[in-house]
Amino acid sequence: MLSFNLPPLVLLGPLIGAVLVYLFLRVQVWSAPDAKSVESHGLWVGIIGWMASSLQAAMNTGILKANPSVPGAPVTPEQIFPALAWPVVAALAVHALGQWSYPAPKAPRRYAELTVRRIRDFLPRRLAWWTAGIFGYAAVAIIRVGSLPAYDPVLPTSAPPQGPEYNGYAGQGQDGRIPGWELSAWLGGSLLVLAIGTWLCLMLIAHRRQLEALDTNDNRVLRSIAANRLLRTVATIAAGLAAIAGNFASLPQPGTTWQSSWFNLLGLANIIVLLVMWWWKVPVLSSLRADRKTTSAASLRSDPGTPGAARISVSLGPVVGIAGILPLIAWSSGPVIFRQRADGR
Repeated sequence: MLSFNLPPLVLLGPLIGAVLVYLFLRVQVWSAPDAKSVESHGLWVGIIGWMASSLQAAMNTGILKANPSVPGAPVTPEQIFPALAWPVVAALAVHALGQWSYPAPKAPRRYAELTVRRIRDFLPRRLAWWTAGIFGYAAVAIIRVGSLPAYDPVLPTSAPPQGPEYNGYAGQGQDGRIPGWELSAWLGGSLLVLAIGTWLCLMLIAHRRQLEALDTNDNRVLRSIAANRLLRTVATIAAGLAAIAGNFASLPQPGTTWQSSWFNLLGLANIIVLLVMWWWKVPVLSSLRADRKTTSAASLRSDPGTPGAARISVSLGPVVGIAGILPLIAWSSGPVIFRQRADGR
């Protein structure tokens, strides 16, 4: 049975982290809440929320490790709850703090609109449909896991059985897993909390007060930017929950046909979602769009006065960025797609 009697220090750490994130975001728009500082503020909300949403520690959830030398995976309620809860809650909390950290109006008279702001007025429609589809796909994957049986792990033996019917892995131990309905309940609860939290964050974005430094159009675009960054983050988390279900479902049944490696198709889908959401275009404030045109890569390359070194830097910038992020993605998500035990044999 899950116990919620957590020590105070366990909750003190996230609370201190939330305060620090709030203060950091507050500083971004404290002195000069103009268009540039607001854009920087939104970028940091997206970066911190993306970093907090990592499910890497939970990717082996439900797998019963047979080899004692291999680090254990979350298999008990006390282990599964924090592994799944912290990334979901932390990512949503960062985006909520991003809205609360905007400065309050300082003018003697508060500007108010006569129309009621609704979520659909600023919601990126195409991205919203993609996110809804990813949530539905994750829900189907999680539901299907619920019907899978549990496997007891086979402990390593010093004298493996001999014979042509054995594949050589019988003596190394074979991983097992918890009942599928247990993992499905945990993942389904996480997905439900993620969906409800996303809706509440969108409501917060809609009802946040206007910023005095921005005009009506920029205030509307700013809400679209916040929704864009929120939806991209939660879509990645939903795909990560589906990848956990896929990793669990791909585990071979212990026996003579056991293989120490397997392929997780949903893990590959998670990588695709990650790349799509990473490169999804973010709206730009109209007051900054003119400045962007004068400093765009195309204009710098075509300008005869641009130094040669600057042209090379602009041309190679995207290539260097891709080359820098691909190893990180391969390191963090590769084990999710292709699992192989490394036990020294």
